[in-house]
Amino acid sequence: MLKTLGDGGPRMDLRNQGFAVLDQVLDGQECLAVVNELESALSSMSEGPIESKRGGLVGGRNLLSVWNGWKVITGCPDVSLLVEQCLGSEAGIVRALYFDKPPGSGWSLPMHRDKTIAVAAHCDPVKPFAKPTRKAGVPHVEATESLLHSMLTLRLHLDPMREDNGPLMVVPQSHRDGSVEQQGNTEIIQCQAGDVLAMRPLLLHASLAAHRDTRFHRRVVHLELVSSRELPGDYNWHMFLPISAR
Repeated sequence: MLKTLGDGGPRMDLRNQGFAVLDQVLDGQECLAVVNELESALSSMSEGPIESKRGGLVGGRNLLSVWNGWKVITGCPDVSLLVEQCLGSEAGIVRALYFDKPPGSGWSLPMHRDKTIAVAAHCDPVKPFAKPTRKAGVPHVEATESLLHSMLTLRLHLDPMREDNGPLMVVPQSHRDGSVEQQGNTEIIQCQAGDVLAMRPLLLHASLAAHRDTRFHRRVVHLELVSSRELPGDYNWHMFLPISAR
């Protein structure tokens, strides 16, 4: 099992490798409570739930409007310290997603970087951002590298992430230069339920296909954090909730 927690601690791992794993931020019962909260919150949304072609919930967007359980995650001492070290005291959360790779789902995602952010409205011209879209009714754009370098993603694993249920594969150090496709050195990450994977958005990562005979879900809460509520030009975040206001 890969746990990048070197002598310099998670902050140094984030700086050098682009990711770090915080062990057992929540226990098993707390993870189950998060799953139940999320499914209840998503059931009340008209836009946001994502269903598979076979039916059944496999994810959701725009969770900040209906769910405040993220405070439990960011309020944990190890997470709170890492966020303050990386983003400072004015940090805020701007987006929360939920996704599941249920048993029998063999889908995978190719190597990519997370470049899209949710904004209050599209601007004309779109610069300094690019590629305006809408997802579940919310405007999104592709952010600049300078902004993405200053952001932090936290992924709370609600189930074990194992070899057979479609684990995450990353390219260490690929966050340092977003223009360079460094795909020669990949590592597969495995986590226990309750672990938090912290990563930089520009880290190259992919999701492997789950084995068709696996019995395990892979449910994840994906939180995007920033150091400031300020955005360039006339842009504003779709939502900005201060982390310190717990």
